Amino acid sequence: MTVLSKQEGVSAKAAIEAVKKGVGVLYAAPLMTAVEHADENFYMSAESSYIEGKWKTVPYQVAILNAMGNDDIDEVNWVKSARVGYTKLLACAIAYFAEHKKRNVIAWQPDDGARDDFSKQHIDPMIRDVGVLRAMFPHLGKKHKNNTIECKVFGNQRQLHLKGGKAAKNYREKSVDVAIYDELSKFDQDIEKEGSATFLGDKRLEGSVFRKSIRGSTPAIQGTCQIEEAAGEASHYFERYIPCPHCDEPQVLKFGGRGLDYGLSWLQDADDDEKPETAHYVCPINGCIFYYADYLVADEKGFYKSQKGVTTYDGLTFYDNDGNIAPTPISVAFHNWAIHSHFSPWSRIVKDWLKAKRTPEKLKSFVNTTLGETWEEDQGEKLEPEILYARREHYRAEVPVNNCVLVGSIDTQDDRFEIEISAWVAGEEKYCISYEKLYGDLSRSEIWDKLGQRLKRQFKTPSGLLLDVKIACIDSGGHYTDEVYAFSKKHGLTRFIPIKGASTAGKPVADFKRKRSGQGVYLTMVGTDTAKEIITSRLKIFEPGEGYVHFPVNEGFSEEYFKQLTSERKKSKVIKGRRVVVWDAGGRRNEPFDTAVYNLAGIRILQQNFALNLSKYTNAESDEGAENVPAPVIQKAQPAKPKQEEQNYLGYEGDWI
Repeated sequence: MTVLSKQEGVSAKAAIEAVKKGVGVLYAAPLMTAVEHADENFYMSAESSYIEGKWKTVPYQVAILNAMGNDDIDEVNWVKSARVGYTKLLACAIAYFAEHKKRNVIAWQPDDGARDDFSKQHIDPMIRDVGVLRAMFPHLGKKHKNNTIECKVFGNQRQLHLKGGKAAKNYREKSVDVAIYDELSKFDQDIEKEGSATFLGDKRLEGSVFRKSIRGSTPAIQGTCQIEEAAGEASHYFERYIPCPHCDEPQVLKFGGRGLDYGLSWLQDADDDEKPETAHYVCPINGCIFYYADYLVADEKGFYKSQKGVTTYDGLTFYDNDGNIAPTPISVAFHNWAIHSHFSPWSRIVKDWLKAKRTPEKLKSFVNTTLGETWEEDQGEKLEPEILYARREHYRAEVPVNNCVLVGSIDTQDDRFEIEISAWVAGEEKYCISYEKLYGDLSRSEIWDKLGQRLKRQFKTPSGLLLDVKIACIDSGGHYTDEVYAFSKKHGLTRFIPIKGASTAGKPVADFKRKRSGQGVYLTMVGTDTAKEIITSRLKIFEPGEGYVHFPVNEGFSEEYFKQLTSERKKSKVIKGRRVVVWDAGGRRNEPFDTAVYNLAGIRILQQNFALNLSKYTNAESDEGAENVPAPVIQKAQPAKPKQEEQNYLGYEGDWI
């Protein structure tokens, strides 16, 4: 037996270690997903966690963390509230890239102070407590050029750079594989006049084979929020769907505190101190009620679905509407809010709401940090339903002016019609005359006969004249399109116009076609966005005259009518991967706003297609000469070569022309 001297033993041990190190470069660890790596290795440090201990990725985080680590995805955007674990997921991703994927990473914070806090409170404890990182970081607890607030160099020579986002110089020189922007909405819009943070930072990725840009933030102010903009540019915007624990119907969870009869709710009759403990969720599909504990179980079966119909459970595999495997998106965005949190109960949301609703400042914070939504600043004079209700007038007759044109508009619902009749005079000054609801089964002819009777009745002016409704626009975009078409054919093709909304900015209020559609009617597309802009601006006019809207004191124009008339707000949304501003009622009823849109479309059709000169119709209330007020003169516009069956283009039998 050969006995080695002490010196020889030390040399042999050193040689073995050298061989191990040399052979080690040939070893390739089994591939792991970002979630697998985190669940096996990550640890929640005491300095930066409510509860210290081993990490476990919760269900709603799985797809997001895996997307961060998915080499087929270039950009990951996360629009989120507080309490959903965003900072921890960033730390998990950094550990994954540095140790497992062997990638160089740079992470920007909004400023140097935030960078210092992130480095000290999250990165240093992570290196200390995550074994695979500690094993490859020889400078732990030591002053060294490879262990600074701004830079960590690991034993595999991979680097983590930590930068503040204020200075343009912090976006130069470094060549990395992964760029991370923490709390993007807090970054300057233009970094020292050289461009946005993501524009400058993503240039550091240009030489990487596996480039990755990760952006996340609670939102800020609508229209200027950088995470909103970044998410809007993603090819797919994903929302979390949770199956109802009782009926199993998947749904996007909503906050129900804004007049909705579904969503996160609480007992309204309880004292404010007790309301949070009554927090529950009302399913919008079947009215099922479930609680936070039920949600935690249901989240295991949750999934993300984009507005383009692509679904993913894990951020690795994506499916189309038919359940077939779809291509992995090159850029994605996710939205989560506090209701998804496994770390904070729903009672916390209710507590926050009860405090926030008292002041605009607190409400803004609630929208941003709890709902994970952008805050819409008030633009100009706010439209309050109470103000409109208070300015109602006592008309001297059903129609308060003698010389006017009556227009009808009808919104079709499953169980009723909502009907507005209004009088129009010069300058498109409008007198609302009546607003009523006609209930019945819209699949049966009886209710349509009653509608015809209502629309053909006459209205009395101060002088005793009886006026007819000259044109009426009927919503055909619902479930009763065929019935609307049949009604128009039966009662007058050019008196009762089927309309359909086109919610696209810039569309004309009414696009009336001079040729019948394939169904034999004059289907008219209504530019609802344009019309709503006009109506909203006119409701803010408080001096009678051009554009002013008058309302009568009668039961049709109740406080509820005005709440629904003003229920919609302009809101930024991501539709088909693009950020757009849309009119949104937030789940509130809005039929009076719709009928106002259709009524405006009606008067525009008369002016633009039937030669109505509205300037001839004044709002004079004098009875003198009222009996001789002429009816609207509408000139026929003859087609060049009308077919026999179309020769009544503007003169359908029984029509008003």
